[in-house]
Amino acid sequence: MLDNAGPRSLMKIYCSCGRIVDLDRKVMAVKRSLKKDVECTVCRNARISMEIDLLNDCFAGVSSAEEDPQY
Repeated sequence: MLDNAGPRSLMKIYCSCGRIVDLDRKVMAVKRSLKKDVECTVCRNARISMEIDLLNDCFAGVSSAEEDPQY
């Protein structure tokens, strides 16, 4: 660990990908209060990467099959 976080400050979560990981309890409480999905770091990084790729494609003028034809 990068800090001196003890086991009481961590919370086990079950990600939709099937991983069980320990994450910071305070961060998870904030995510839950905002009604956001709780995900492991692997899924989070994959989601962010996909969102960045979509934004790059959007600004580069590349059309996507997932686009809504109204826009």
